[in-house]
Amino acid sequence: MSALRPALAWWIVLVVALLALAAWVLRERIPAHWQQPLRALAFGVRIDNDVRIAMPDGTELAGTLYRPRGNQGALPTVYVRLPYDRRRYGEALGEGMFFARNGYAVLVQDVRGKFESQGDDFVPWRHATGDGVATLDWIVHQPWSNGKVGTIGCSALGELQYALARANHPAHAAMIPMAAGGAAGDVSGHAGYFGAFEGGVFQLASAAGWFSKHGMKAYHGAWPESLDMAPALPTLPVLDVVQRVRPGANAYQDFLQTSLGDPRWRDLDYIAEGDRPRVPSLVIDTWGDPSLSGTLAISESVRRHSPDAATNQHVVIAPGNHCEHELVNGMGRFGELPVYNADRPYRQWYLAWFDHWLRGRGDGLAKLPPYTFFVLNEQRWLTATQWPPAEAQMQAWYLGSRGRAHGRDSDGVLSLQASRDTRSDEYLYDPLKPVPSRGGPLCCTGDPKQVSGPADQREIEARDDVLTYTTAPLAAPLRIAGPLRAQLVVSSSAPDTDFVARLVHVWPDGRATSIQEGALRARYRDGVERPALMTPGKRYVLDVPMRSIAYLVPRGHRLRLDITSSSFPRLERNLNTGGRNYDESVPAQALNRIFHGGDALSFVELPVLETPVPEAHPFAAKR
Repeated sequence: MSALRPALAWWIVLVVALLALAAWVLRERIPAHWQQPLRALAFGVRIDNDVRIAMPDGTELAGTLYRPRGNQGALPTVYVRLPYDRRRYGEALGEGMFFARNGYAVLVQDVRGKFESQGDDFVPWRHATGDGVATLDWIVHQPWSNGKVGTIGCSALGELQYALARANHPAHAAMIPMAAGGAAGDVSGHAGYFGAFEGGVFQLASAAGWFSKHGMKAYHGAWPESLDMAPALPTLPVLDVVQRVRPGANAYQDFLQTSLGDPRWRDLDYIAEGDRPRVPSLVIDTWGDPSLSGTLAISESVRRHSPDAATNQHVVIAPGNHCEHELVNGMGRFGELPVYNADRPYRQWYLAWFDHWLRGRGDGLAKLPPYTFFVLNEQRWLTATQWPPAEAQMQAWYLGSRGRAHGRDSDGVLSLQASRDTRSDEYLYDPLKPVPSRGGPLCCTGDPKQVSGPADQREIEARDDVLTYTTAPLAAPLRIAGPLRAQLVVSSSAPDTDFVARLVHVWPDGRATSIQEGALRARYRDGVERPALMTPGKRYVLDVPMRSIAYLVPRGHRLRLDITSSSFPRLERNLNTGGRNYDESVPAQALNRIFHGGDALSFVELPVLETPVPEAHPFAAKR
């Protein structure tokens, strides 16, 4: 019998090795949550899926705790919260294993009202600050905790970090929010709230897509793998879009029916103007993220109001769409633009950041500048001490035409000198025939043909309800770095309407790829706190925010500004009635007019950085 034992042990080792090899070979086909136990064995990590933490009101939140096996000492903790199922969501599983392998305890928690956590009235991000504080209090009283906690995660997982950072809990030692601009409420003039609003316009496709899957108020199960969103998005009233694909009580209705400027938004724990988060922050985002403006609004608020906290804040802006910063270099493209030289040592940065603030090791990325950003088309990373860069010079390009700036035969021009004569261009905006969205910060349309990021706009620009204004070929490369805005002198036959502005790169071969865009609902021209309808036919001056960008336009290429009143389904259509819009079904057409020249200066303002790039070689070579 004793002779059989070595042979049996050998066979057990062989079988385990073969199973591990099979798991490795088939890893792309095996769900991540199935792989997790094997990975835990391989990396010496202990997993406890049965953590329950009581909140002050008695609600229990469910968590999974990852810890390195055999460790008996006090550990720093990484805390991840999410509404997507802690047991199955890939990012949560990955962070749990990554940091536990590197000597951290990791608590991954379902938010209130989702999956195994109790609660029956889910609205993002109600209770987020208080629940986070109660969880930190629980962590620091555990025997395995060293009293210091770091937070990490992308998108919703990042927004929840900011909701916690509002409290400035003494144990919240550092955070890494990524693509988390949706955490911005009414801060620095930006009223975003979950990234659902842009210039007061509801970001329909992304919001309806998210809420259809994840916004059910009292549902704790897995979300549907697929929903037929494309035919639902044109539904009127817009309040019924989500109900059409997934009936039931949904936070979508709360968001649409709460007016911007309503004090009830303060109950949802978004960053507000009076908040002063001081948690050391490694902030990461991308140029294609729909809520990039929120990320920059929060970071600049920290820099202005909390100088000490600003010294411990580093912002990195990469190419790519939402949460693609670690992927885009391998993809080699951002929309229709090639991307290379975009790799950064993100995983090393995460460890170095937490090692410093949670363990007292290393310098905590002290040499990383306050802002590090990738210049599209130039394929280079640049740095700055503030946003926009202090060296950027604002440059206004003025709109002009002889009165026919629409369609394929547009005579619209952009120039550095305004025309002496006041002229105008007009177009008819019909909400039942909206301008289709092409690229840009587009998400969740349900149409696989719809892509995000820089995209060719020529088909859109041929429409009679789109005005186009184009520069002459540039005599030198133009490097743009900072927030864009369009000042438009407008009138409308309607009491309310929208204006959409898009900056476009026109290539020598005729391609017209989008650079960045933005929108403004006219009633919010004086801010969301002071909505006011227009008097039909009266002139108004509007500032349309167009997000930030870092972009190089080579010599000989041209810039173009597109102006219209819709981008559907990315943006909710304004029905032009002046009413509540969300519960209306009968639209009106609007004759909208853009004035320029003389006493009506309409222009697009660009922050321009001098570039040493030789005109003959405008793009950096691959490294």
